[in-house]
Amino acid sequence: MRKVRRSMGLVAIAASATMILAACGGNESSSEETAAEAATEEAVVAEETVEEAPAEGGGEALRVTYIPKNLGNPYFDAIVKGFNEAAPGLNMTVEVVAPAQAGATDQIPFIDAAIQQQVDAIAISPNDLDALCPSLKRAMEAGITVLTVNGDTAPDCREASITPVDFSQLGRYLVDLTAEVTGGEGEWAFLSATSTAPDQNSWLEAAAEYISSGESPAGLTLVDTVYGDDQPDKSATEAQALLTKYPDLAAINAPTTVGIAAAAQVLSQSPRKGQVQVTGLGTPNQMREFIKDGTVQKFALWDPALQGTIAANLIVGLQNGSIVAGEDVAFEVPGVGERIMAGADRLIIAGPPQEFDASNIDDFDF
Repeated sequence: MRKVRRSMGLVAIAASATMILAACGGNESSSEETAAEAATEEAVVAEETVEEAPAEGGGEALRVTYIPKNLGNPYFDAIVKGFNEAAPGLNMTVEVVAPAQAGATDQIPFIDAAIQQQVDAIAISPNDLDALCPSLKRAMEAGITVLTVNGDTAPDCREASITPVDFSQLGRYLVDLTAEVTGGEGEWAFLSATSTAPDQNSWLEAAAEYISSGESPAGLTLVDTVYGDDQPDKSATEAQALLTKYPDLAAINAPTTVGIAAAAQVLSQSPRKGQVQVTGLGTPNQMREFIKDGTVQKFALWDPALQGTIAANLIVGLQNGSIVAGEDVAFEVPGVGERIMAGADRLIIAGPPQEFDASNIDDFDF
């Protein structure tokens, strides 16, 4: 592969950004104003070194748009890394665009812009189960491959969905993780993302079912669920409010990378450090300092990059016809292994959870 230098437009729409991860071919020009351009107030230009991948059989590179929930979230940066690592070898360019906030409808302008640009595929980490469906259906009607990644919509709004773990079991897992760090006793609370986030909401619902079944650890009492909207400041404010409202609080479980880091930051500076445990889902790099200073005992996640890798390879297969989306269809991902579109909803599980603590935190870098 040869290195090339080129200017890359970063569209600033309420602090949104565009990043091209792998390049093989240029941008299309259009006299029509796209939905994103209509909402754009200013643009800046940045220089970035990208790798130009060789075209397989002389064909044009596939053009893919990935739309994470919002910008500035290290979790989605890791998914982008998976796309970035896979794209050059797949003759694919990947453009990453996202809103500044993770509102239910904030991703719609970016979907509509991708449709107008006539991209080959859209991968999206949806902020809402239903609000995006009309736009995603228009994309599929236009012949665009649509995948959801790390979150889902209604199944008829996409061809397949890549989920990091078996979400049906994650709610139970989060409750048990809380029991582990508290010794199975005490009051605890969830600090989640947005109130409309489909992935977190499915976990919270599963956790509630587990608790109401009587099978969960009897000594734990879930006293509250609050939402930090995947914003560091709001998440920190909500964490501090929980400490104030519940003097006997034993733990905060934040199933969001932004929330867990914010809660850990608050506890690391609180006299209740060590008394109130913080756990949930986070990345090793953002949580390392809190493991080492004793604020956090244990937390979990998975390798988010794996979802980007699977999505990139699946897009190629769906585009060239070697994979057809359907119930229980199996396909091979180079370097990863076989994955299956499970059931009528075509859900693809990337891998199992990975727990992190002082014994292994330095073994991971993402």
